[in-house]
Amino acid sequence: MARRLSREELLPALKAWAYVSGYGGPLAESLPVALGWLRALWEEGFDALPLDLVHDLGTLLVEGRSFAFASSRDLADWPEDERAQRLEYEDRVLGRWILDPSVGDAHVAISGLSGELRPRALAHAIGLALGTASRATELDAGNPAILRSSWREALALFGLWPARHGAWEEPPVEASWRAWALAIRAAIVGRLGEGKLFSAEDLWELAHLADLPNESSRLALRELHAATAAIGGVSPGVAMTVRRKAQEVAVDEEDASHYPAGGFDALSTRGRFENLVRSEVAYVDAGREELGAIDLFDVRFAQGELLFYTRDESPLFDQRRRVTVVVERPLDQRHKHPELAAQTLVLVDAATLRLQADMMQVFGPSGAELHLRWRTNGKADAEAAEEEARLMAMTLADELAHRRVTLGTMSEWAEAPPRGMVVFAAHQEDPRAGARVWVRVGEPRWALGEESFAVGEPGGLRALLDALLLRLFA
Repeated sequence: MARRLSREELLPALKAWAYVSGYGGPLAESLPVALGWLRALWEEGFDALPLDLVHDLGTLLVEGRSFAFASSRDLADWPEDERAQRLEYEDRVLGRWILDPSVGDAHVAISGLSGELRPRALAHAIGLALGTASRATELDAGNPAILRSSWREALALFGLWPARHGAWEEPPVEASWRAWALAIRAAIVGRLGEGKLFSAEDLWELAHLADLPNESSRLALRELHAATAAIGGVSPGVAMTVRRKAQEVAVDEEDASHYPAGGFDALSTRGRFENLVRSEVAYVDAGREELGAIDLFDVRFAQGELLFYTRDESPLFDQRRRVTVVVERPLDQRHKHPELAAQTLVLVDAATLRLQADMMQVFGPSGAELHLRWRTNGKADAEAAEEEARLMAMTLADELAHRRVTLGTMSEWAEAPPRGMVVFAAHQEDPRAGARVWVRVGEPRWALGEESFAVGEPGGLRALLDALLLRLFA
């Protein structure tokens, strides 16, 4: 069980953490700001996080690649027995963070937030990056109540922090406290791993922090994004198959007779000889007196200058693909099967997000359109649908702005947009729906026609979506 710092130990601990910081800028300016991040993190439950890591990562997120190392200023003042350890921290931890592209993305996302929101975003980012590793340690932890009551003393301590540690006539921090601070830092850093500091879900949260109304919404979206990421993108092989077969199937449009279907519409320097522009024949035998055995036609052919007609493909094979996804009775899907990692409704929403991303990958940003509807039955069902719509609207904000996605609720099947309909339901198919694809959900295996897929196993949902893409567009 981790021990908590007492009131008498708090200021010496803060002083030790500040002393071993890896930042080489003006600490009298950065430490009071970092103390605010530390207080917020301790109050959120990350009370094992030390000030030095909070200060260094937070300052790096503020300054980006202009972050200065403490060794560039204080190396000569460091005790001989800890110099190697502190240089290793700058090299393997701070140096890696500076080069980490996810840290750069977080720096950009936080820089774009308003001044009032930025401190909250910085504390949140530090918690996302370091919180899990700090909770896994058995080292001493802080007490947020003591920090609050000692706030003025802590600010006064950092407000007088010298530009150089060696400016003190006596050693600024006892050797035992320095060793203690370095041990805590080493334990937490050792649990971080070698991957990127921030995941894609972390970066999304930071960029949309102003739009998240409360902590429950943030956690719900994080679970949704994690489930979506676990599905994985469509493989290049499946994408090429879907795109090739989709181009062989004309889009069903009411005004199909208005579109041309064949003929020639342009010129190109590549093509088949049966599509050769007739005027090119004039070059046959031309210039043979100067060129000898060859003529200008041969020269233009060798240099790729002959002109060919290009055939006009019917727009019916290249129109925007439109799909309607209906989530049937969302309240009935708000349950979690013991064999699945999340609620059925979360997995359905994740599959919908992945389907939309797959369509963008296969057909391009302007080649696909998805209409998402929740079909409700009663007031409680409608409230659940509204909650899901708000969450999905935050995730799909860019797609909604570009009109690649629409959201809504409905109570009757006739209200659904008349496009290829995919229905996710926890009951047998309703013939009144007129669905093109009906997916039976709610159990460890989801049924798609005669096929079933173990969605709780790795690759299960991905296999379901691959089959769904082929049924919709092939």
